Order: sequence, then structure tokens, then C-alpha cells
Amino acid sequence: MKRISLFGILIALGIAFLGWTYVVDASPSSAKRTPTPTTTPKKQKRAKTRLPKATVEPTATPAPTSPLIDDTESADAVDVVPQAPGPMTSQILLFNPDGTGNATVQVDIYNTSGAVAYSTNVNVAKNGAQLVALPSSLGANFQGGAQISSDKNIQAVVIGANANNSARDSYEGSNAPALDVTLPFVRHLAPNTRNSIIAIQNTTGSQANVALTLYNPDGSVAHQENPVIGANQIAYLNTNTMVPSGTFLGSARVTSNQNVAVAMQSLYYRDTSAFLGMTASETDPTVYLNQVQRKANGKGVAANWSEIFARNNGNAATDITITFYSTTGAQVTSQTASNVAPNGMAQFLLNDAAFSALGNAYVGWAKVTSNGQPLAVSTLQVLGKGKRLYGENGIANTQTGTRYVCGDMSRSTAQNSTLTILNTDAAATARVQMRLFKKDTGGKVVKYKVNIAPNSSIDILLSDAAFAAAGTSYQGMAQVLSKGGAAAKLVVSVSNPYGSPRQVGTTGYQCSKY
Repeated sequence: MKRISLFGILIALGIAFLGWTYVVDASPSSAKRTPTPTTTPKKQKRAKTRLPKATVEPTATPAPTSPLIDDTESADAVDVVPQAPGPMTSQILLFNPDGTGNATVQVDIYNTSGAVAYSTNVNVAKNGAQLVALPSSLGANFQGGAQISSDKNIQAVVIGANANNSARDSYEGSNAPALDVTLPFVRHLAPNTRNSIIAIQNTTGSQANVALTLYNPDGSVAHQENPVIGANQIAYLNTNTMVPSGTFLGSARVTSNQNVAVAMQSLYYRDTSAFLGMTASETDPTVYLNQVQRKANGKGVAANWSEIFARNNGNAATDITITFYSTTGAQVTSQTASNVAPNGMAQFLLNDAAFSALGNAYVGWAKVTSNGQPLAVSTLQVLGKGKRLYGENGIANTQTGTRYVCGDMSRSTAQNSTLTILNTDAAATARVQMRLFKKDTGGKVVKYKVNIAPNSSIDILLSDAAFAAAGTSYQGMAQVLSKGGAAAKLVVSVSNPYGSPRQVGTTGYQCSKY
């Protein structure tokens, strides 16, 4: 029986989620370790190459009808004014890549006391997807978590949005809760307006004695909490109380005597992002980031950029080096944060002048390495000067794969998914096959093939004519396969931007191996 935990950020209709508003200083001085740069600047462009039984089937988070626009042009027009997201609503997207048949799925929604508040059974077709909306019977102030059980290898993503979609986020469900979980990135700049909330779910039937520790970038302890979390309960820990005065930027570690799952939600100016806590198997001395960018206007004002946070999860100090590559695999530049302590964190903000060697139109990928210590890495993709935001975790070298499934794919007049694929093999060309499937029946809609050169990445845009057979109101699942006897290992992720002159929110997530 396959089980997945969805936790922390499940919210019923109408809840104003603890008044979250975040205004983020683009370069807080307390955050950085001084990096040592080496440069070979180049400008680069990418190659183009989600139910319960109900009267009405729920649809995905509603899309606006405005056409897609260029992030940079809109962002340059006006400055970003911080804005609270307001009420948030969660939905659970289930998708079934199991080739052996249809999946019978049980969805159990738990309240913060650990009791089942709602339960439903859902059938998901082979290669199909179903969206589960939280029922209004949960009330307007519900918070909780979920457990997904199935007879097949089901996958799940949580999607959250406010009423006008100016704030959206998504994160993958956890199928491997653990006794030790880390968050490479936690930030608090002011109470109520620039805070973070960490959610911890006890996934077992026994009491969990938990320790949550916040660490400064130098590896010293900034704060510790010791919540006792009952069976199936979810605890919310707010930096408002953990950091009652001053500011904080660093990382977090959660340890427990029972298996727990961890998530964090953060907001940057207007949009929200969410991160899944990382377990030991998701760390490695080599970590890949397949979406990295630095884009500025003619005056050098950053519009789109990546913020990268690399945590030393080892037991000895280490140098942390980030090496940037073009989409065609050429090394562009690198920087090193030296002697990062255990539990310490190095930060690389690409809108900083320290990364000017990347130029003002850089799009590519990065590799984060240490000299032997395991790293946990998270990245924020900041678009439109902060109007759009999504978060992803880096992929450990040991976690790269040849078979991926991406459950939240869209092709419509308002939203078109972008699939980013990195070939991590330094010598072999990746022969990649991508298939799109119908949400309801699991029937194949489009088959697409592309070769990706060694150490190269590509963007596949569902708006392209190659996917015209999917129509203009498509939602469903994609499979990405690296073919061949010694198939090249890939990293695959998806971004889902809405488009409008108001720069409404975006989501992004790492696709799941299967």
C-alpha cells in the first residue's frame, strides 16, 4: 500500500492564513558568506525546443483570461509594493504513473488535533490525474494535513492559491517521512509582515517528541523549540514567536523519535512559495539546479533572478562552490563560500553585483559542490522584481534518474507549463521522450522526442505548436523518459506561470522519479 503525507499547508476555503505578508530585502547583510569568484561571462538564451465524488468536478486553481506577457517588461514599468496574499485555498492533485492499471486512492484529511475531519475515495485512471478540492464542510478556518493511500504508485502535489491568484505555491507530497529533516532556507525579517511558518506532521500513531532548531549561517544555534506532537497531529511554528525581535536568515533542522514530514511556506513581496523538508537521502556533496537565471533591464535593475541557499548537512566544515553553466553546457563562472561550518549555510543571490559576471541576460543551470560533506540546497526563482515567486529543492546527484512524472501540466490561453530538463551526463547525449496524457482517461495526447547534449538543458514550452493536439484547455500528466541502454540521468522540473498585466502568481515543482 503506497502512502503519501501531505501536510502543513492544507487550508480550507476562506482562511486568511495567519496574516502572512513578507517583504524581503534583496541582499540582507547578515546572510552572506563572502564568495570568491572566477569569471567567464557570457549572455545565454534557453533553447525552446492536477477527486472527491461531488456534483461538480473541481477544476484547477482558476486562471485569469489575460494573455501571457513578458515578465521583465511589466516588472520594469513600476516598483513592487508589498501586498498580503489574503485568504488561501488548497487543492490536492493526484496522478497515477503506475503502468499496471487504475488506482484506488483514499484521501484522509486530518485537523491539527490529529482527527480525521474528512475522508473520500478517488479513482485515478492509469496515466490520469484527479484534483481533490477541500469541501466547504471543513469550515472557513480549517488547517491540517492529509494522508494519501493507494494500491498503486500514486503521486501527489498540493497547490495553494488566494482568491485572485496573485499568490500561489505548490509542493510535492512526502512518501518517506523521517526522524531527521532539514530546511536549507528559513527567513524572518519582521513579525506578521516578513515571517515564515514551518509545519511538522507526525505521520505515526504514537506521540512524537520533536526538536526544531534554527541555525545561523555560521552554524550556531539561533533558537530551539521542543513541541510534543500527538498521533497524526500537525504543529505550526511561526517565526513571529521564534524570532520575537530582530531578523533571521538561516536554516532549520527537525529531529524526532517518530517519523515526521516537514514543510515551510514563504512569501516574497506578493507571491508565495513552499518547500518540502529534505531527508538524508536527498543530500549529497553534489547537487543540481536545473533552473537558474539572472535578468536585468538596461539600467542594471534586476527583474528575474535566482536565490540559492546551500546548507552543510555534514559534521565538518566545508567549502561550498557553485558553478554556473550555459544551457549548452559551457562553464560561465563559479563562486566559493569557504569553510562553511556544520549546520551552516552559504547564500548566493544572483541579483547581487557579485554575480555581474553572469551578465544581465543569463539563463542556465548550476552545480553546487562541497569537498565531501552532504549538502541540502533550496532555491527561490524570483520573477518580475518579486511579483512572482516559486521555490524548489535542488536534486542530489544520487537522486537523478531516467524516468520522471510531472503531474501538473497545463496548456491554455492563460497558462502554459514550461518543462525544464537537464542532462547531467558529461559525455552522453540524452534521448528524451515526453508524453502528455488526458487527465480523466489517461489516454495519450502527444508524444514528443528531443535529444539533449551532454551537460546541457532545454526548456520545453507547452505553448509550442508541437503540442497543438493537446488543445487550448489541457490539464494532465506528463511522463519524461531518458531512453537507451545506458540512459543519461536527468533533472526535470516544471514552472506554471499565469500571465496578466498584474503579474499574478506562479508555481513550480520538481517532477517525481518513478
